[in-house]
Amino acid sequence: MADLELSIVIPALDEERTIAHCVGKALKAVAALGVPGEVVVADNGSTDRTREIAAGLGARVVPVDGKGYGRALRGGFSAARGRYLIMADADGSYDFEQAPRYAQKLREGFDFVVGNRFQGVIAPGAMPFLNRHLGTPVLTGVANMLFSTGLGDVNCGMRGLTKDAFERMSLKADGMEFATEMIVKASLLKLRIAEVPCDLRKDLRDRPPHLRRWRDGWRHLRFMLLFSPTGTFLAPGAVLCFLGALGLAAVTARDALAPAALPWLGSRHALTALLLWQTGASVLGLGVVAQEADYQERFDADNRVIAFLHRTFSLEKGLMIGTALMLAGLLGLAYFPLSYYAHLFPMGSEALRLDLAVTAIAATLTGVQCAFASLALGLFYLRVK
Repeated sequence: MADLELSIVIPALDEERTIAHCVGKALKAVAALGVPGEVVVADNGSTDRTREIAAGLGARVVPVDGKGYGRALRGGFSAARGRYLIMADADGSYDFEQAPRYAQKLREGFDFVVGNRFQGVIAPGAMPFLNRHLGTPVLTGVANMLFSTGLGDVNCGMRGLTKDAFERMSLKADGMEFATEMIVKASLLKLRIAEVPCDLRKDLRDRPPHLRRWRDGWRHLRFMLLFSPTGTFLAPGAVLCFLGALGLAAVTARDALAPAALPWLGSRHALTALLLWQTGASVLGLGVVAQEADYQERFDADNRVIAFLHRTFSLEKGLMIGTALMLAGLLGLAYFPLSYYAHLFPMGSEALRLDLAVTAIAATLTGVQCAFASLALGLFYLRVK
């Protein structure tokens, strides 16, 4: 149980040059709020005087085993005694005296508060051009598209949350993607999220930052993509299947009903339609399995796809559907030797024969994918049951 109102948590690794500045600002913020509070420095392996300086100024130093931004913050949050937790980096780029903005939102009942640097003052040289005009806007756009966060700056490092929200999130990332994990899980848990203006200053370090622009940017993007099977798998898979089915239907209808019509629509388009359909079917199968894996490990219990799957799916049904599709496809392919050698069926035009072959191949391969996707789902289904 929390026995203080506020804990300001600062992750640190070899920050002897800046830690005094940050701890001093944080202590002023606690004093300005006039509430029982503390400053926690979560140190994960400093070899300089970071710990001694922080402790000497009145901060509570929490040693954290292992390296990583996320690991340090998890350790600091776990050790914090405050009901409200406010975090920011130890490089002097964020002003801890703005902590009351976050505390006020938390007092109003919000679970998670994120700073928006674009609504605050960004000092010259504080944010690199590519981060400001490419990296952060792209990652923010992806987060809003996949998770509907409604935020304007998902990369801001100054944030606040309740201790209860931290415990509900069950955060696991060790590296920089921890910041994205917080936002994704807050969205999936339907926590009350608020945004406040946040100023950004040029950091006070005399060395390069721990952040690596391209590597860590990819890690943030990768995390969001893997946490959203609907956006990453199901939506594009459904679009590809629709386009493939539409193309094959159009070619077949033309060849059967009006072979002379639409001369630009050749039989070669049936092969393109097959490619689109099979790619979409493969992505959809992987997406359903990924969606179930996501449900098993995380928080999207209200996902409609999963709810429908749990109501209707069984391994036996999946195998039956897959087998039926395979048999239908094989029967379609059997038409060719039976018509060509045994003369049991009319030969039909070359265009129609190609359309039938493509359709039969699509059915057979889709049946195989359905059967094996069902086997994969069966592993999860046993756990759900």
